[in-house]
Amino acid sequence: PMKLCWLVNTPLRILGEKLYGKRNTDLWMGALLDGVKQNTKNDIIVATTAAISQTQKYIENGITYYALPSQVPILYNENDERNIAVWQELLDSEKPDLIQVWGTEFTHGLCALRVAKDIPSVIYMQGYLGSIARHYLAGMTHQELKKSVTFRDIIKRDSIENQQKKYFRSAEKEKEMFLLSGRIICENDWCENSIRAIAPDIRVYRCPLSINLVFSEKEWDLEQAERHSIICTASGYPLKGLHMMLKAVALLKEIYPDIKLYVPGEKVISDNSLKWLVRKRGYTKYIEKLIEELDVSKSIVWMGSVTQEELAEQYSKTHAFVLTSSIENHSSSLKEAMMVGVPSIASNVGGVSEYVEHGKSGFLYRFEEYEMIAAYIKLIFEDDELAKRLSFSGKERIKSIHDGNRISENMEAVYNSIVLEGK
Repeated sequence: PMKLCWLVNTPLRILGEKLYGKRNTDLWMGALLDGVKQNTKNDIIVATTAAISQTQKYIENGITYYALPSQVPILYNENDERNIAVWQELLDSEKPDLIQVWGTEFTHGLCALRVAKDIPSVIYMQGYLGSIARHYLAGMTHQELKKSVTFRDIIKRDSIENQQKKYFRSAEKEKEMFLLSGRIICENDWCENSIRAIAPDIRVYRCPLSINLVFSEKEWDLEQAERHSIICTASGYPLKGLHMMLKAVALLKEIYPDIKLYVPGEKVISDNSLKWLVRKRGYTKYIEKLIEELDVSKSIVWMGSVTQEELAEQYSKTHAFVLTSSIENHSSSLKEAMMVGVPSIASNVGGVSEYVEHGKSGFLYRFEEYEMIAAYIKLIFEDDELAKRLSFSGKERIKSIHDGNRISENMEAVYNSIVLEGK
């Protein structure tokens, strides 16, 4: 057996309980953690950072959990000498055989890789920041961007364009992570080839990400579904394409006055209270104006923050699912929707076409062509046999890619391969 050190962005299990009084419900990662532990008898350390003053260590079910002092990952400073020293201390005392960094979004992983020296490491790709930076504005025009700047954006220097610049800066750090580690795990050709373009010598391993079990426990049924209802992905920033979805709803509303769009996640629009006016983001201002211009406010249901179970339940009784992102690596939302069986439509971006076979397990369209979203939704609304076929094929497609046991065995094979070949 080997000793693995997982670097994660969120306090899993007992860490969540000890730090914040509630266990983290990130079930897919927990399930994968159990699978890797069960199948392999490896020693596993799970580490993250938190706004605490001293290292906290807990052991539960044979897994060691660390919360390192500093800041939560989103506010982390990888150049702080104390942060560097803390990672050095952890790696010196635990001496893992392999470090796995979950994602490149935050820089605590960069800090750890800088001090890892001779310890082999691998990065599991979640979002690819280099691509997010390029596609962040999601078709918004210069005029729209200028009109959407708010008081908050000016004070915080956090307009939509400034947010894009932050992603470009983060992409530079992400590239350093690729070069330091020299290895990634990804699950599609798009991700592999995008990263090879900037790090040609990187070693690439393939393993799909687990899907939360709650999505395989729910089953879409047209008879139970609410007719003329759509659910999209949560959307607080341009990249997720809510603006394109709204334009499609406006076209469909002429034909289906009872159309409903369910939007998971926090409400994007404000209530015009003073508190909101001070906090209002540029994208919120843009979406509010768009909703007013298109006259679609009565067609939208803001779901608020929902659990994975509630989301799976909503998928099971909605007529169609639409992914409107301007870029995705492996969209968890899309795969979860397809696993439940809701007929799915997705923008043909990033790795999406490796999950949806156009016309068979779903429909694909060019991101900016919202007219095609409307056309494909209309097909699903009008043709029950088509909807059922898409549902069945979509579910089968995702099942063929995602088998929980096979994923943990696959991960184990990747780990063994890396440790055998050494640094």
